Amino acid sequence: MARYEHLAIYRTAHELSSVVIDYVANFPRPFKPTLGLRLQQLSVKIAMRVSKANSAQDKVPHLDRLLERKQELEYLLRICEEKRFISRPQYARAIELTSSVGKQANGWRRYASPAT
Repeated sequence: MARYEHLAIYRTAHELSSVVIDYVANFPRPFKPTLGLRLQQLSVKIAMRVSKANSAQDKVPHLDRLLERKQELEYLLRICEEKRFISRPQYARAIELTSSVGKQANGWRRYASPAT
């Protein structure tokens, strides 16, 4: 079993967390403890789901949860872009990273699913 730190999906998820943390630093003060904290938590939980899936016997539930959190994060990022808490290029970068994580997770999920 590969260490999760060396997985491409983990590196992408880590970069996503780093980007989100940087974006939240520039949020308006009233939104940092609510929306900003939720964004940071979701991005970190996505990275942690990668490590859990990597070590689990049954990876599918962990990957399903990762994909759910990715959807939540994308929705909140969209709200942030609409409210102009983040710029369009920042939004595009974050969505590029979430899409990459999603594609990798879906591929991993297909590989890990029992053949039907």
